[in-house]
Amino acid sequence: MSVTTITSNDNIDIELPFKIKAGPGAGKTHWLVNHIKKVLSTSKRMGNYRKIACITYTNTAVDTITNRLDSSIDRVEISTIHSFIYQNIIRPYMHFIAHEYDINVKYMDGHDDHIVSRAYIKEWIDDHPNLARLRNPWTRNQLLRLPGNLNALKNWLYSIDYKFVGEDLKISIDNTKAFDPDTNTRLSKPNCLDILLPGLMDYKKIFWKKGWLHHEDVLFFGYELIRKYPFIISVLQAKFPYFFIDEFQDTSPVQTAIVRLLAQKETVVGVIGDKAQAIYGFQGTAVNDFELFSLAGQQEFVIEDNRRSTNKIVDVLNYLRDDISQNPLRGELGEKPIIFVGTKDQAFAQAQAICGAEMLITLSRDNVTVNAMKRLYNITIPTVNLLDKLYEKDNADRVKIIVRTIKSVELAFEKNFKEAIKQMEKSYSHISDKGLRRKTAFHQLSMLLSKRSTFAQQPLFNFYELVKANICPGMPTLTRGGARDFYDNHSYQQLAVFVDTDNEVLECKTIHKAKGDEFENVLVTMTGVQDIGYLTSPNLNIEEQRVRYVAISRARQRLFINVSALEASDEQRLSGLFDIKR
Repeated sequence: MSVTTITSNDNIDIELPFKIKAGPGAGKTHWLVNHIKKVLSTSKRMGNYRKIACITYTNTAVDTITNRLDSSIDRVEISTIHSFIYQNIIRPYMHFIAHEYDINVKYMDGHDDHIVSRAYIKEWIDDHPNLARLRNPWTRNQLLRLPGNLNALKNWLYSIDYKFVGEDLKISIDNTKAFDPDTNTRLSKPNCLDILLPGLMDYKKIFWKKGWLHHEDVLFFGYELIRKYPFIISVLQAKFPYFFIDEFQDTSPVQTAIVRLLAQKETVVGVIGDKAQAIYGFQGTAVNDFELFSLAGQQEFVIEDNRRSTNKIVDVLNYLRDDISQNPLRGELGEKPIIFVGTKDQAFAQAQAICGAEMLITLSRDNVTVNAMKRLYNITIPTVNLLDKLYEKDNADRVKIIVRTIKSVELAFEKNFKEAIKQMEKSYSHISDKGLRRKTAFHQLSMLLSKRSTFAQQPLFNFYELVKANICPGMPTLTRGGARDFYDNHSYQQLAVFVDTDNEVLECKTIHKAKGDEFENVLVTMTGVQDIGYLTSPNLNIEEQRVRYVAISRARQRLFINVSALEASDEQRLSGLFDIKR
């Protein structure tokens, strides 16, 4: 199929499906917003009650598109794919299959991260049909009491997902994750994991009986519902004559299957993406889904411009890939990107000196490095992730409430009131009146926010008492033991820095969290000498190299890269694109 080159300002036929390939900074959002406006102003199929569905990958992108559409927003449903499926498929139709999966629909209110706790593992194992088959060194008590075994089991359960077996979606799990690096403990596949494997659905039902859905459950139940009740697709097609998906390279096979079903009749489907920015393989995304995606009558386009970065940064991006050569539209030569050879502390200090009063954003591959970089900005931040420690020490139900409430307070503190209230509302799911639930959440959030200065530096236990007295009186009581000690010995603020609020201006981010953002000045940190390979021998077919490519492409004005060591031959190879400072 022929591919037409367009710019981010060009128009296309609104009644034909399309696929647009566009690199970082190409103006995909700019193009998509203009296309939506054109559909709204010229389509003969919208009517008074129909809407355009606009799906993107992050809440940050949702807010960006929402703000740019202004007065047109009531004609467009903008959301992440999980939110779209939950609101349009699961919420209205889950009762059709609730009995089959033991789902308590009455208490179902959104979807959350999967938090694995010892309490729920114990409940699961104690009722497991294969409990009697467990043998030394993986007996019931050994799995629950030995830290190495328990952590390996937690890591294994965290990897639960769903994969296609033919046309059926089945629960799956990654046996390579059944490992605890701290104790070098790995659970045996034949003598432990294979015995526990048949009970995975029972493990999930522990949460479903409480009305709790995890993110991966949303896709599973969304697909199950439309497969068993095809009329749901007809309802969606009637409501959404246009269905546009940004960042399609991050779409999983389950999402792709749902989109194909939507496109079978009158809904016009359009997808935008870039295989070089596919970095969510660990979540089950398939990079080839975007490349292979094709619908009858589909138009294919490519946008080769870069509206974001200086010429010198675009030169680096073009060096790293061979399928698109971007044209820098800013026309600003800019400063040569710099590679700092040495420690992260040294690189940070030098980059900060160059940036002066301007903000410097550091992007790292993993949370451990992010937290280390945070301490360069603020030395009071703990050296270990206290949130992980809280999950280990405390009751799962209590942790869920405390962390959710901290997140709500911190979101409000950052003036993201919409998301803050949404988080707080989850504590009042028992209130059936939506207006009253929202009003209650608002008042309680206001109370906590007004008291933040009084509890921020106090022990976390003070915050717990405040939440138990005002938000969740039924929360488990905290009296003594390791959990109480943790609450007494760590402050609210120490925990709050580790709660993910998707803060757009936070100085330190993982590369995955920064995707979709752009920053004036970026320092990209590496975790080892071997990481320099993506610069010396670029190959964007490798996901780890795509992760680094995404990081580099976030920079508008200045780009800094830190490596711990650099061979003389590599320095010579890279000196044309970078200044090398040792």
